[in-house]
Amino acid sequence: MSQPIGRDLDLEQMPRRGVLALLAAAVAGCAKPPPPPPPPPVDETLEGAINATLLDIARQLGEQAGVARVAVIDPLLDGRSGQQTKATERTTQALAAAAPKVLPGLHLLPFDEAGTRGAGWLLNGTLSALDGRTGSYRLTVALSNRVSGLVVARGVAPVRDAQLDLEPTRFYAESPSLVRDRAVQGYLETTEKPVGQPADALYLEQIPTAALLAQGQEAYNQERWDEAQKLMAAAAQREDGQQLRTFNGLYMANVKLGRAAEAEEAFGKIAALGLATSNLAVKILFRPGSTDFLGEAETYAMWLRQIARAAQGSSMCLMVVGHTSRTGGEQLNRALSQRRAQAVRERLVREVPALARAQRVRTEGRGWDENIVGTGTDDMRDALDRRVEFKVQSCT
Repeated sequence: MSQPIGRDLDLEQMPRRGVLALLAAAVAGCAKPPPPPPPPPVDETLEGAINATLLDIARQLGEQAGVARVAVIDPLLDGRSGQQTKATERTTQALAAAAPKVLPGLHLLPFDEAGTRGAGWLLNGTLSALDGRTGSYRLTVALSNRVSGLVVARGVAPVRDAQLDLEPTRFYAESPSLVRDRAVQGYLETTEKPVGQPADALYLEQIPTAALLAQGQEAYNQERWDEAQKLMAAAAQREDGQQLRTFNGLYMANVKLGRAAEAEEAFGKIAALGLATSNLAVKILFRPGSTDFLGEAETYAMWLRQIARAAQGSSMCLMVVGHTSRTGGEQLNRALSQRRAQAVRERLVREVPALARAQRVRTEGRGWDENIVGTGTDDMRDALDRRVEFKVQSCT
């Protein structure tokens, strides 16, 4: 019978090999366990980020994740510019394919008038480039209940892809004014609302008209000019259709159809709406490093004629603000932006000399301080950064 090991154990009576084995076992018992394996790498591809946002939404819904929901997806926007791009188009399509797989109770309807009538839920989101990190983005997807008006879940995930195409879709690339009005701002704010907080009320209220406009935008992107014109004209008949997207679409479709008078009338409404809402962000764009317009001179002449006439009929004053892209020296760009603003002012007062006599048009150059895109590529991707804007101000 072997002797039990206890406090009376005499090590001197044990063979040397046994003592060593006993000491090794004691040391092993005091050793720290090995560290856990590192977590698997985060999938930062666009598809991986979409899946991560949906899984996050499912986690927030908990036991309700599998509940039947009928929803629509309002096409995603670029979080910085408020535009639709080739990248946000791709993201919207991938989100539509992945969402029913992760949320098995979700049934998606097309984002059109019929779909919005039958859907009580809404998905929307943004893809936003991160400052100073080339190829890095943040994807945000929000799920809102259109009945309660609340954001019920929201997923956020990183994306790393240097090949994402940030070029605007045809509708946004050719729009005469920046389409970041009250409706678009409501969309963007809804994607950033904390879970449990109300979505932007005006944005939710205008969803049926937003769907009609989305159909018009898609028709324009597919070069179905007549269909685009009819859809935009239908939106213009609605009270909540008095938006920049509506009149941009009417203007562009009529240009494509060769209806010059109708196009100029639509642009006049863009100018009047911009003055009324202090959001006259017409895309007067310039070639890199110069005061030469990026576009047809006749088109810009018509735009400035309508802006001058709208300003003449208004009691407000205009500050013409010049901008540049982020290339070259800071002081050089600030001077260039001032020259661009001055060139536009000269054309305005040439159209309506009374604006100059009343000192109702002033100028300012801001260099690259207010870049929208900020890539400094000096091509069509950052054309919005080489612009002038019209700030509507009280004349007092």
